[in-house]
Amino acid sequence: MVAVTLAVAACGGSSGSKTPQPTDANTASVASTSAASQPPATVAGSKSPAGTAATPVTTAALSYAGAAPATFGVLAGHATGAFDIERFMPADIHVREGDTIVWTAQGIEGHTISFTTEAQLRTLLASYLQPDPADPAQNIFNPDVALRTQTGASFPGDGTYFNSGFIGVPAEQTYTLSFTKRGLYQYVCLVHPFTMRGTVSVDAPGAQVESAESVATRGKAELTTYIDEETRAVAQASAEPHALPSTNGSTLHRVNVGITTPYGQAATFVPPALDIKAGDEVIFENDDRDFHNVVFKGDRAEAPPGIGIIVDPGGRGINFSLDKQSSVGVDPPPGGFDEHTFLSSGSLGILQPRLTWRLKFDKPGTYAFACTIHVLAGMAGVITVR
Repeated sequence: MVAVTLAVAACGGSSGSKTPQPTDANTASVASTSAASQPPATVAGSKSPAGTAATPVTTAALSYAGAAPATFGVLAGHATGAFDIERFMPADIHVREGDTIVWTAQGIEGHTISFTTEAQLRTLLASYLQPDPADPAQNIFNPDVALRTQTGASFPGDGTYFNSGFIGVPAEQTYTLSFTKRGLYQYVCLVHPFTMRGTVSVDAPGAQVESAESVATRGKAELTTYIDEETRAVAQASAEPHALPSTNGSTLHRVNVGITTPYGQAATFVPPALDIKAGDEVIFENDDRDFHNVVFKGDRAEAPPGIGIIVDPGGRGINFSLDKQSSVGVDPPPGGFDEHTFLSSGSLGILQPRLTWRLKFDKPGTYAFACTIHVLAGMAGVITVR
């Protein structure tokens, strides 16, 4: 995301809960026009974060659409447990005038399908966050980013801004658009604008294009590859040394706060559990584009929510507020802390107040912590001090 990564802690649920049936958040999307090219028959092998080649993904035998208007399916992100894939799958698709695309959005942070010109995108990102009218001490997302445009479900290809608004969290949702004008149209997820972009090539009504079945197979194959890549990234991070010698015989323990890949993120602490001795220190580190927090709720019944939900009275969807309690750091008091003390890192990450947060644990106990921004991913951990 730009300055922040959308999340849905306040929506409730867990990574193991059943996904409700999809609902349709119908609105359209637009951008620039130019020439189109032929659909690919294979998905090229990607590179893992460590630079090793991923397993190449090939679709089943390529098939072509019949003459009648067709409906194509595209995955708009997908989450499996802590693994959040932030890609359109497939990212490039050919259709014909009169064809329809249904995007299925699902993820721990939600997504948008937004057809916008580069000039419109720059304007949106320049005012991405705004003070919450109900509480100026905290921020909400620009309503033009968060909410559906009232532009219908037929895409005219004339440069009009089309936006699904925030969809796909906590429940899977769909967004449908029919195309009526030939051209090359680029679109973006405004939650993940730097990594999640796609292209729709609209060809003549009689053009030969990949079938809906072939497109769906290609998207599912890409998803499998990206999940495998994130699994490898977490395994690699887990294998790195996390305990370093420090002063006076103590140890400094490193904890990764989330793992970012070119395809999305793993919303997890690495390692999620530590067994340390009194006097040791722990440093929580997040220098990636996705932001998180680390909250020890202590004796509080509940930790403050990471995200608040604002339902649009005009029926255009929902917006999110970034809860001020979770954004601000609460450091240990001068007299020290124990397992009953409430502590918070505040927002951690690029463009956030902190990249790291370091704590010294002097008192034995069990210290449970969580990222309240990524509750849906089950992002939590525990430190046992002996």
